[in-house]
Parts: sequence; structure tokens; C-alpha cells
Amino acid sequence: MADERTEQATPRRREEARKRGETPRSAELAGAAALLGTLIGLRLCWPSVLEAAADTVRWGLRECTTWRPSVSSVSGLIGKGLLLATAMAGPAAGGACLAALVANLGQAGFIVSGQALAPNWSRISISQGLRRMCSLRGLFSAARSLVKVAAVAAVTFLFIRGHWTEVLRLAHGGPAGAGAALGRMMWALLLQVGAVLVVAAFIDYAFQRREFEKNLRMTRREARDEHKRAEGDPLIRSRIREKMRALTRHRMLEAVKKADVVVVNPTEIAVALRYDMAATPAPVVVAKGRRLMAQRIRDQAEKHGVPITRNEGVARALYHSVPIGKQISPELYQAVAEILAFVYRGAQRGD
Repeated sequence: MADERTEQATPRRREEARKRGETPRSAELAGAAALLGTLIGLRLCWPSVLEAAADTVRWGLRECTTWRPSVSSVSGLIGKGLLLATAMAGPAAGGACLAALVANLGQAGFIVSGQALAPNWSRISISQGLRRMCSLRGLFSAARSLVKVAAVAAVTFLFIRGHWTEVLRLAHGGPAGAGAALGRMMWALLLQVGAVLVVAAFIDYAFQRREFEKNLRMTRREARDEHKRAEGDPLIRSRIREKMRALTRHRMLEAVKKADVVVVNPTEIAVALRYDMAATPAPVVVAKGRRLMAQRIRDQAEKHGVPITRNEGVARALYHSVPIGKQISPELYQAVAEILAFVYRGAQRGD
């Protein structure tokens, strides 16, 4: 049970997998997008493609009667052939590349990873290849491919059966009309086949994503170790917090030395106040604590001659409503002013 992968992958694990180039990606989705891109490119540029094809035929018929083999004629033939081939296949190739690029970026985003290109000898191992082919995932992939081929064949058969009468009529029409009708039928068939491949590709992408999430899952021990690496050891964190609390206590006790008065309640709560008229318009709470900390504040005040006065209501109000280092609220001005006045009068009499 402890080794079962039941925990969802952490963000750190997902980021590490992404750096290795491991993302949910369907090659069939990119292939279906490339097919649709090819069809769209041909559809948009069909007049120019036909014109390029006609130019190719005319050029071939013209050159075949006058062409003589030589270095210059061969290089010219190759250059002209490449230009005509680019004119005919360029729209289809451009549409396919653009659509495949968009499909891949939509699935995984932009990733630059050299680890995916590193040599992996298990990929060319015969035993590993046979094991993958005979695995449940390999059998499922083969069955999925067979279903896809069967679906394409069924769509093609149904389309031809539905247009069989129109196909027979092509023999009785002229070349131009037959070519146009055949082109329309081929375009409609390709669109239907493309739709089937797109549906199959999205199903494959959903499957690939599910498998990716399944393989990325973690055991409970791995999740705990990952949390420790990300957040730090709990024991170390508790020690750091304790040291910070000790440092805060030390600073408070040092601030008690310069306080004007310590208000107590009488043993449970102690709050030290300092009033510097040149720095702040109201007294500031420089230290406060309960029980043991209150006793330490009182001891520090007695040690350094800071006056201690008992006022339960004011002590509670200061402790619960004013954070350390903040000025007292206006509601406490009157009560604190009376305490400070009493302390100052006592200090003057002592002088």
C-alpha cells in the first residue's frame, strides 16, 4: 500500500518532468492538424496551384523536344523543377507545418529540453521493444489504430456508396466537367475523413493526458519527501521559529529598560509603555506578555528602575488591542495619560 501511486504530482515534480521534455502529447493530434492545414492551404491557394501545375505541364512538353543534356541545362532543369514544385506544393506544405506547429504548442507549450534528445539505448533494445509491443498499453494502441483505420474505411465506403450514381456519370461527361465533379467529391471526402481523424486525435490526446497524469503520480513517501525538500525539515523549521521567538523576547526585554511605565494586572499581564513626545504623538507599547513573560517584564523593570503601576482594565485593553511597536488607540489616551501623569509626579517627588 505504501508503494502505490495514489498522490497527485506536486508542482515541483511537474516542473522537473517538463524540463525533461515529458508532457502529455498526442502525435495523432499533430497529424490530424497537419492534414487539415494541408486541406486549408490547398483550398485557399487552389487557383495558383492549378496554374503552377499547368505551367509544369507546358514547360515539360516544351522542353522535352529541345532539351540537350549539359551541365548548364541540367542545373537549369533542376532549378526550374524546384520552383514549379514549390509553387504547387508550397501552400499544402506551409499549411501542414503551421497547423502541426500550432497543435504541438497548444498541447505542451514551448519547451527547450536537451534531455529528450539524449541517447536512450532502451529505445533500440529488441527485448524492450517486444515488451512494449506486448504490453497492455501497446495492445491498446494497436487496437486504437485498427479502430481508426476501420472508421476511415467506413466513412470512405459510405461516401462512395452515397455518390455512386454521380461517379458513374463521370464517364458520360466531358473532361472539364468530370474533373470538376471529381474534385468536389474528393474535397468532400477528405473533409469527412479529416473530421474522423480529428475526433480520433482528441480521444488519443485525452488518453495520453490520462496516462501522463497516472505515470506522474507519487507514493505517499515520495510526496512527504518532496514536501520536506520544498518546505524544509519540520524540526529545523520549529527550531528556527523558536530562535525567532527568543530573539523577539530578548528585544522586548531590552526595550523595557527605556520604558516610562509598566502597567500590570497584577501578575497575569504586563505591558511596557514608552512616550517620546518628539518622536510619536502617543505612547507606544514596547513590550507585553502574559504569565511567565509578564513576570520577566516586571523583573526587568524593577532591575532598571522602571515604575510599575497596577491597573487591571488598562493592562487588559493594552494587551489585547495594541500590537508591540504600535501607538495606543485614542480610546486609551485618557487612561494612559492619567497613569503617566501619576508616574511623572512620583518621579518629581523622588527628585
